[in-house]
This record gives sequence, C-alpha cells and structure tokens, in this order.
Amino acid sequence: KMHILRGDTDGALAIYKKAVENFPENSELLSVLGLLYLQMGDTQRAFEHLGNAMTYDPQNTKAIMGAGSIIQDHGDYDVALTKYRVAASVTPESHALWNNIGMCFFGKKKYVAAISCLKRAHYLSPFEWRTCYNLGLAHLTMHQYASAFHFISAAIKPQT
Repeated sequence: KMHILRGDTDGALAIYKKAVENFPENSELLSVLGLLYLQMGDTQRAFEHLGNAMTYDPQNTKAIMGAGSIIQDHGDYDVALTKYRVAASVTPESHALWNNIGMCFFGKKKYVAAISCLKRAHYLSPFEWRTCYNLGLAHLTMHQYASAFHFISAAIKPQT
C-alpha cells in the first residue's frame, strides 16, 4: 500500500504478485493486483485477476467494479449492468457505481435512465468532475443545452 500511495506502481505490482503467489485464494489481494494491471493498461491480466477475485468472493466490490469497467469499455453494456447489479446490492451508495451504470445506459442510448443514474451519482458526490462531465454529455445528447452547460462548466471549474 505504501508503494501505491507513493505512486510506485511497479513496486506495488511486484509485491502484490509475490503476495498472490503466497496467498492465491485471497480475493482482496487478487482484486488489488487486477486494479493495478488495469491502471497500467493491461486489461487482459487485469480481467484475469479480477475474475479470480470474484471466484473466491462474488461480493468483492472492487473486483466487480473493475471487471464491469473492462466489460463496459468493450461495449457489452448488458453484462456490465449485470455485474453492477451485484455491486449495487453491496454498496448502493457508491457514486462511481452509479456513474458507471449511467454510462452503460448512455451507451445503450437510454438517455433518460442514464441521466437518472448520473443524477444519483451527482447527489452522492457533487464535486466529482467525471460525473458532472458525463451528465453534461447526457444532457447535450438530449438537446438540453442549459443543463449541459451547467454540468460541463461544473466539470471544468477548478475545485478549491
């Protein structure tokens, strides 16, 4: 964790690999290792480790969110929504979860549902710029220009 906090991803990766060798059924270690691979852009290894983490703990929110994100990036929104449904039963007050669910609906061109989920994410974390930006995009797509301007402006304002 110290390596992660210092931004030393390679050092953290080496330590977590060794830890997973010693404790191959530890879902927490597997999920962190998967998220490190995801952060480095190695989605294949990330998905493998996140999948293993979910095998040992199907309720592991970190692993579910990471795997759902990879699935969502590949455009399989229905499968991602299925993963997020499991995460919602464990952590229903997660702004990142509702942001991802909203963007799945956005990808499926269900814009009203997307805005609804993104509004919930915004309610849970009003200063999260990604949610504001996504809300701006959704409103822009719906030709709601004033709302789009409001949220995109909030996304680009420096938060002090």
